[in-house]
Amino acid sequence: RRKGSSKWEPRSLLEKLRWVTLGYHYNWDTKKYSAKHHTPFPSDLAFLSEQVAAACGFQGFQAQAGILNYYHFDSSLGIHVDQSELDHSRPLLSFSFGQSSIFLLGGLKREEAPTAMFMHSGDIMVMSGFSRLLYHAVPRVLPNPEGTALPSCLDQALSSDLPVGSVIEHSSDDDWQVCAKYLQSSRINMTIRQVLAEGQKFPEESEKNAKGQAPSEDSHHQENCRAKRHKPN
Repeated sequence: RRKGSSKWEPRSLLEKLRWVTLGYHYNWDTKKYSAKHHTPFPSDLAFLSEQVAAACGFQGFQAQAGILNYYHFDSSLGIHVDQSELDHSRPLLSFSFGQSSIFLLGGLKREEAPTAMFMHSGDIMVMSGFSRLLYHAVPRVLPNPEGTALPSCLDQALSSDLPVGSVIEHSSDDDWQVCAKYLQSSRINMTIRQVLAEGQKFPEESEKNAKGQAPSEDSHHQENCRAKRHKPN
């Protein structure tokens, strides 16, 4: 059911999209990564992530896994902690695009009172050190505070006159219009992680772990008061 509508209406496949995984693909049942489930990580996103990490003092950061979450105005993300990566000494990078959201940052224990903050389009959050394993949640997606359908940084396509060697590729006007229309009512969040330390390998998987376990409610995406699975950001 679309927001503001009293009847059920069909949605496009793009509107139904909730998440995408990159690199080492997270298993939502076992809550683990595996060497067996891996695809090449996008080189442009890896370069961006490594540059951001280096600027924050994390030289040698390797972008090995990513989760893209797609939110709408009726979306939320339950409280959780990102602890499935085997190397917690490396930061978790979060990139936000499109509409804004309220982000709750809690403590090391689930019951600790969280601090609320806004996440706007173009914001980058780096969770490292003490904050790397803090509980967090996204209870609400909000309209762009500029009062326009799109933030000013996204209201037009990039110029085709890009610097030589740029990792950014020019998109056609048609492709950009599809993205712009989607972001008028959506928020995209990318979280980039380093799963393994330098030289580290995945532990041998037991048969029991391979079968998986039921996912917790805290990683469920809620929309219109009906619980739907949505993944940790």
